[in-house]
Amino acid sequence: MKDLDIKKCLDGRVEAGLLSRDAAEKALRTIRDLEGRYAAEMAPDKALSAAVAETARIMKEAAEREKARTARQILTVARVMDEVQAHPDGAVAGGMAVLVRDVRGKATFSNVEARQEVVLGQIMRRMADGLNAYRSKAAGLTQNTAGMRNVIREMHGTSTNDAEAASFAKSWREASELAADRYIGAGGDLVKRDDWRHPQVTDARRVRQIGREAWTEHLIQAAERGDLQVIDFDTGAPATGLKLATIIKTAGDNILSELPAPPGKGGSYGRHNERRVFQWQNADAFLAYNDQFGVGNDLFGLLVGHMQGMARDIALTEVLGPKHGATVRAIQEAAYKAEGARDMGVLARLNPVRSVESAAAIGRTYDVLSGRLGAAQSELTAAIFGGVRNWMTASKLGSALVSAVPADSVMATWAAKANGVPAVKLLGSVLKQLNPASEADRAFALRMGIVSSAVMDSAIGSKRFADEIVGQGITGRMASFVVRAQGLSAWTNGMKNAFMLEMMGHVADNAGKPLGEVDTPLRKMLERYGFSAADWDMIRAAPQMEHEGARFFDPANVSDRQLGERLMEAIVEERAFAVLEPDARVRQLTTGGLQRGTFMGEMARSAMLFKSFSITMATTHLARAFIDANGSKVAQLAALSAMLTLAGAVSIQARQIVTGKDPRQMDDPKFWGAAWMQGGGAGIFGDFFVSALDRSGRDFASTALGPVLGMALNDVPRLLSSNARAFYEGEPATMGSQVARFVRQNTPGANMWYWRLVVDRAAMDTIQSLADPEYRQSFRRMEERARKDYGQRFWWRPGQGAPDRAPDLGIALPQ
Repeated sequence: MKDLDIKKCLDGRVEAGLLSRDAAEKALRTIRDLEGRYAAEMAPDKALSAAVAETARIMKEAAEREKARTARQILTVARVMDEVQAHPDGAVAGGMAVLVRDVRGKATFSNVEARQEVVLGQIMRRMADGLNAYRSKAAGLTQNTAGMRNVIREMHGTSTNDAEAASFAKSWREASELAADRYIGAGGDLVKRDDWRHPQVTDARRVRQIGREAWTEHLIQAAERGDLQVIDFDTGAPATGLKLATIIKTAGDNILSELPAPPGKGGSYGRHNERRVFQWQNADAFLAYNDQFGVGNDLFGLLVGHMQGMARDIALTEVLGPKHGATVRAIQEAAYKAEGARDMGVLARLNPVRSVESAAAIGRTYDVLSGRLGAAQSELTAAIFGGVRNWMTASKLGSALVSAVPADSVMATWAAKANGVPAVKLLGSVLKQLNPASEADRAFALRMGIVSSAVMDSAIGSKRFADEIVGQGITGRMASFVVRAQGLSAWTNGMKNAFMLEMMGHVADNAGKPLGEVDTPLRKMLERYGFSAADWDMIRAAPQMEHEGARFFDPANVSDRQLGERLMEAIVEERAFAVLEPDARVRQLTTGGLQRGTFMGEMARSAMLFKSFSITMATTHLARAFIDANGSKVAQLAALSAMLTLAGAVSIQARQIVTGKDPRQMDDPKFWGAAWMQGGGAGIFGDFFVSALDRSGRDFASTALGPVLGMALNDVPRLLSSNARAFYEGEPATMGSQVARFVRQNTPGANMWYWRLVVDRAAMDTIQSLADPEYRQSFRRMEERARKDYGQRFWWRPGQGAPDRAPDLGIALPQ
């Protein structure tokens, strides 16, 4: 058999329609690569025959895998389309409900976002001890990076005599095996390798800094020393010679390219295989490469990020099929047809609800879930805009906890009560989660599959801050520190953990009853999510977990895994009403459906900074009340709005005290209007109005554009123009006071609630006294404005080194 004969044979199959041209060319390349490898061990004819036989085996196995994936895809599309069309409110609502939580509360099937969180929890619980041991501590300032290097060595089979590292490496292997098996079982395209140990990431920025030639030379020399195997996935064997150089060149092109990834086959095809091309043969070789071109000391983030990616792709593949992009296109087609069949006038098409529920929104939401919108088209553009947003977060959110605690407490107890969980019990669990001495309670939550941002290593692990904190550079870590150091991250994690555990405990408490006798709120929740009496019998028959004398439902113990996880997904979706976090539906709106690293995409993210919480209020509590509204739902919304208004009042008064003022007088109607908006009662426009009505000098338009664009369009021009105008008109310049105010408002960490007042008086007032010749008049105007607008006095006056007295709390009450 000759090379020419083989090519003719393959060409004949292409002409007969038995093989595609791409497959034929790939087969010929594989035969030639294998022939060259076998030629060193056998005669030329035998080498060619062996190469042909091995290529035939490889192609047969690949064809069988593709056939199985195609069959699974067909079945999945049929199931998904049945679910979409069966939704009581039509294909548009059904299509969104397959991707994210159904705002209408009528979906009885799984969605991608909830499945992703549950899958991640089931993976991470297998390495709970290691996650708790190696995550960063002290608000991200400390981490056992040396220990993580030992973990990598243990993964490569090198004993380090570090028991904690060895344990984490073992649990990592078990968790990664579980993730790989589940992904393959769902139809994912993954070739398992027994010698795969951990993921690796090449940082394009570092490659550019050090030079591509140095990077290429590093890889080639490592391969020549035997420290690195570059896998040829055409053959499954290590590449050599020209093929080695070709693979490295292609990898370099992909790493350094800023072009968006091609749409491919509409799934996660090859994504995880591509990550396994470079196989380091020992830990020291990998660590040396990683120190130069990888994530450096962030090895913990590398491992956690891999599991997050696996959970995402497992969820997409299980819910939507191996070619999930194709499934979404089918959903969109049905949604567009449904929209076209409706007689939609101009007002209907302009309805703001369409921005979060439409055929187009389905595509944008999928782009968020699949990670496409998060992949930067231009790293430079993304870094510049992201850095500014991080700076704004670090400068503006230092006292966010003051607002979060009252409102979150109301919403969490309200959601708990709606499901039959006593409010006192929930708040007691929250206190346990917040107690620094109760590490066992937080560890138990993780062992139950509840993943918090604390074990994910930063506030970035929480969806609540997904758009406020970008990346792990200097500004990203600065923003993360502010969120964590003020207690906001711990508070959010504590609320989420507590709600999930109390719901799981409530399920366990009712396990002795048939569905008809289950406590009414819980029974209604189960029925709303589509659980039958037979489903409930299977769930309650599962062994329960015990912690400190209390029993909890454990989805891993349910004999039908999908059923157990479906109940966990329902609890996750109910938690959305307890702790507001922007989901993929909201993020497709706040990003404009535009890719990160594009100018318009970054502009959209900047304009919507800090706006996602109000939009989330609209897609949770407001949506539940107004979709299929009845007297009971509207009354419940009114009661919740009243409670949130009281929470807003507490937040406003607390903010007055931490800024050195007495509380505001509460017999002023303007106070209660501000309290209503502060508490979230105004929904999507609440934070717009609260900001626009302050005395910072901004107009509504610049406030609505967000802090980034507001600073660019309002603060900076005012800083420059006011002084230019004063100079032109021959009046005293106010540059000093303007600069002092700009520094006060835009210094990261300066407004942390527990040191804000001290920083203001000891540092910011001093800066103003040095920069502003008329600082005494400026301070006097601040006091006069507070007294005129709100009847307030300062208990720690501007410019004073110590407070005059304690806050006058009685002034808040009607005299």
